[in-house]
Amino acid sequence: MILKKSSLRYLKLKDKKGNSLQFIFRVLIDSLSVGLAVVGSIIAGAVIGWLIDEKVFKGRTFPWITIVFIIFGVIGGFKNLIYYSKKRLKEVEKQEKDESNKR
Repeated sequence: MILKKSSLRYLKLKDKKGNSLQFIFRVLIDSLSVGLAVVGSIIAGAVIGWLIDEKVFKGRTFPWITIVFIIFGVIGGFKNLIYYSKKRLKEVEKQEKDESNKR
């Protein structure tokens, strides 16, 4: 009987450890994807603005259209940040609700 209790306790601890590692990796992946989305939006805005300045207007309006598109990229990056934050918050609330229902 004692052996069974200790083995059950070990399995529970092992399961918690696996869940915590899984949670840590999930948070890291989510954070990385948010960071890439924000930086990617800004870089995309800068590149598109530069291409329009150089290829369409032949550099006559050089910093202005690039700056405008960088600002668009920053706005898009913040939009992505808010979107991913809300998505993650909903997932955490759902997990907490599921855990409370199990008890």
